[in-house]
Amino acid sequence: MTPPTAQNRPDGASRRTDPVTDNVFVIVSGLPASGKSTLSYRLADELGWPVIDKDAILETLFDSLGVGDHAWRHRLSRAGDDILFTIAARAGHAVLDNWWHHDTAPERLRQLDARLIEIFCDCDPALAAERFLRRTRHPGHLDPQLTPGQVAERVATIRATYPGPLRLGGPLLTIDTSRPLDIPALVKDVRGLLDT
Repeated sequence: MTPPTAQNRPDGASRRTDPVTDNVFVIVSGLPASGKSTLSYRLADELGWPVIDKDAILETLFDSLGVGDHAWRHRLSRAGDDILFTIAARAGHAVLDNWWHHDTAPERLRQLDARLIEIFCDCDPALAAERFLRRTRHPGHLDPQLTPGQVAERVATIRATYPGPLRLGGPLLTIDTSRPLDIPALVKDVRGLLDT
């Protein structure tokens, strides 16, 4: 393998690059509570890659700027998207974990000018709703304001209108996240794609 080389960055710093893993991102997509974060962190741990997690960014913004109403959450969420893309552009490679908006995310992801491998977390909406109700997130997400019926209705509505994978033009792996994850098999598949 060719040894890593230094590459100049706009901020004047440099980072080590590797011909296999530089300028490549694994994009994890799927319904809310479909298992995106669990998969992202386990996969990244096996690959030795960073995770750029939109929820982690957003929750830091809540801690710094405060929790507000839905309009405030929406504003910080859009800022979180901007931060995610800025960090990704400088990282060179990472697992990107987000609830992606199909109308804007594909173009922004392509602007990273990198190889994009999408992993789509396919999960039954009823199970996603059940997981949503069980999980505990930062108060800034305003989850407690939703009743179980509202959660189930929201997830079902999203599922009915959700286009599915982003289909970014690169490899697409669909993982059934309603059953236990086979991370070794997934890592093998991703590494195979990295080597092509």
